[in-house]
Amino acid sequence: MQPDFDKLKKTFSDTPNVVIGELDCAGKAQSTCGQHGVQGYPTLKIIVDGRTQDFNGARSFDAMRREVETKLNPRPACSLESKDACSKEDRAILEESEKMSKAERVAKIKEVEQEIKDAKKEAVELEKKAKKLGESLELIKAGGMTVEKVEQLVNDADWRAHCEGRTCVVAFLPHILDDFAKGRNEKLKVLDDAMKASKKDGKSIGFLWSQGGDQFELEEQLGLQFGFPAVIAVNFGKSRYGVHRGTFSKDQISQFLTSLSRGGVPLAPLPASLKAVKADPWDGKDAPPPVDEEL
Repeated sequence: MQPDFDKLKKTFSDTPNVVIGELDCAGKAQSTCGQHGVQGYPTLKIIVDGRTQDFNGARSFDAMRREVETKLNPRPACSLESKDACSKEDRAILEESEKMSKAERVAKIKEVEQEIKDAKKEAVELEKKAKKLGESLELIKAGGMTVEKVEQLVNDADWRAHCEGRTCVVAFLPHILDDFAKGRNEKLKVLDDAMKASKKDGKSIGFLWSQGGDQFELEEQLGLQFGFPAVIAVNFGKSRYGVHRGTFSKDQISQFLTSLSRGGVPLAPLPASLKAVKADPWDGKDAPPPVDEEL
């Protein structure tokens, strides 16, 4: 009850004809409490025109406030009876109204009520405009954000920048002459689906791909001679990598990442000399067939 009572005191602290107080009936105010019939604690009393009444309502702020407003008729802090409580601006408005005739006051009240109505309408429109501007702002911000996708591994600097502070999956795909554009796009879709699944799980994992053979020395250092596609997870910060031993599918790659996060994937130290060489970006097309040299 005490927080609600404190709130009640604060609410009516500037009301000139209402006093919200409390007494220590077990201390110095014991005699006063006895005069007002206080027998238990806490007890709420209302004194109106010198007559004490019991308050038997709920001990909530709303219930106590209603009781005060009903029985004590609280006046505004600034009124004709208490001009000293007015600010300079409020007192000027009050005294200007005091000098008006009844007809002038009625006309002024209608004028101000219309201004309030117009201001509320304007506020609603401004709120709508602010909301629309907020939506536009988010779209403007979104226009500058890059949507993460499965990137091609084309050089060492970009690889390390893409994987900074997180684990990255790198898939080594069959050569374009072996898989053609159709087969490569199917495998890239598998990687894209696995990346989206990892985002839904709350994982921050980068996804890259490389054409098998483009990073020959790197593939040799990581022991990927078993063929393509081959998938690894690498973390430069921890200087560790792990090899995916399952099939090349969205579900199997997702399971590989889950096992990795739980410590279920054997990890090996990254070779100190590990470095990706520059590779040509794929143009999205089939490669022209090799030309046989005539003897």
